[in-house]
Amino acid sequence: MIPFDAAQTWTSFEKFKDRPRTPRQVQILQTVIDHSRAEVAGDIDGVMATLTADPQYHDYGVYPGVVSDTGPKGLDAVVGLYRAMVDCGSYVIESQKHRVIVDDERLVSEGTFRQILPAAAAHAQGLVGADATGHFLVTARTVVFWEFDEAGRAKGEDRYVFVQSVDPLDEADLPADYPDRLRMARA
Repeated sequence: MIPFDAAQTWTSFEKFKDRPRTPRQVQILQTVIDHSRAEVAGDIDGVMATLTADPQYHDYGVYPGVVSDTGPKGLDAVVGLYRAMVDCGSYVIESQKHRVIVDDERLVSEGTFRQILPAAAAHAQGLVGADATGHFLVTARTVVFWEFDEAGRAKGEDRYVFVQSVDPLDEADLPADYPDRLRMARA
């Protein structure tokens, strides 16, 4: 079993709790923590509570060889993205933040990212061939830029993903708390 701790996706922000200098910055950091915690729990309502009514996502590097923005725009598209993530299992994420910068309008984080994908989800992202089976561990570096409205909700994300490796995982390597319904997703 590989060591995999999805809680790091939000707890790794906690070492930066001394960075905010204003109540607004504290609010912004907490919004990102709440968003991250809901995301890895597959809690779509929790994620959406941290976003504005018209979120705009800008994603670069999610699909190999695609240099254009592939992020969803607007409420329906963003909800659809999170529903698809939960359905296909791509919400199984461990993200460690190495740098966080926060001011009264934005937050920027940089770090490492690991994601466990069933073969079908890895294929849909262009990471493996159509004949792949089982599960894959995707390792990447990420930089995420967030901006916030006056109420402290995120306007979306500008995310840059630099995939470093895509490695097959044996069933025995899946974390103990990996969802059973995804264990069965062989293709």
